[in-house]
Order: sequence, then structure tokens, then C-alpha cells
Amino acid sequence: LVRLDLFLSLRRLVKRRAAAKELAESGGVRLGGRPAKASHPVQVGDELELRLGARELRVRVAALAERRLRPAEARELYEILSDTRAGEEEDGPVGGAMDFLVRRP
Repeated sequence: LVRLDLFLSLRRLVKRRAAAKELAESGGVRLGGRPAKASHPVQVGDELELRLGARELRVRVAALAERRLRPAEARELYEILSDTRAGEEEDGPVGGAMDFLVRRP
């Protein structure tokens, strides 16, 4: 088992563990449909819902690792179930921690 904040940072879903902890504590992460704290253990098969600004991402945990991996390897450890963008907010931040997941032309 791996802590939620560590999982998010090791899988490169957020850039830093501190950012993952802040995201979880602000209610931006749901595990199995319920708000999850940064210390909550993550298991293979868990479904996570992340909300970063206007972006909402649902992923399923495919595997666990206890060290930081290269981006290509990290992407193999989770499966993206959905990636949506809510209506743009005028005063909201441009970009976000997960913009690297979007392929640019």
C-alpha cells in the first residue's frame, strides 16, 4: 500500500508531493466516490477522481511502485478512465498541474 499523496506524485499526476497533499486536503481528490485524505492508502484497482481547476480526471490504479519513475513508465501504472474539462472560468488559473497529460499538436 502507498499513501495517496505519494502515489499522485510518484505517478506524475501532480508535480510535487506537497501539492498532492494540498489537493487532497482541499477536497480535490475522491477515492471510490468519497473525499480522500493525503494519508489514505491506495491499492491496485482503486478509482481516483482528481479536480484541478477546470479539469476533472478519473483514473484507475493499475500498479504500485515506491520510487519515482520515468514519465513513460509512470503512465503505465494508471489507466485514464475519463478526462474532462468543465466550463472555463474567467478568473481561474490558466493551465494546471496536469496539462502535461494533454497531447499538444
